[in-house]
Amino acid sequence: MPIPEKRSAAKEDAEIPWFGSLNQSDFELDFFDAVLRRNAKSVAVLRCLGELLARKGLYERSLELDQRLVSLLPHDGVARYNLACSLAMVGSKQKAIEDLARAIELGYDDFHHIEIDPDLDGLRGEPAFEALLRRYSIRPETPG
Repeated sequence: MPIPEKRSAAKEDAEIPWFGSLNQSDFELDFFDAVLRRNAKSVAVLRCLGELLARKGLYERSLELDQRLVSLLPHDGVARYNLACSLAMVGSKQKAIEDLARAIELGYDDFHHIEIDPDLDGLRGEPAFEALLRRYSIRPETPG
């Protein structure tokens, strides 16, 4: 029986292509991707990974995860709100507004955050978005 070759720590590190070469957010993306491959229905991982992807500007992929999350939690207002944000960031304005309305119907009530969330900047000024804000008394009627 052959004796296994002794390996140095440096050699082991060199065999792991990402070890030590990623910044923190890239490391976290790789980490959560690996966890998600093991448990594709992990709500906590889907939430974390979706947020990380959005912060990195990977909006299409973030949208995909938010859609999966909503399919797992169809009555969760926060999941629906995050989906609305992802849709807004990829330019699907009408669908984003519809999902934002659904999030509010499901109990999402952080209206101050809706007003300042940069993820929703692409919706600001859209008549349907403004009407939604007025409908839920987030924004008062303008005289006129």
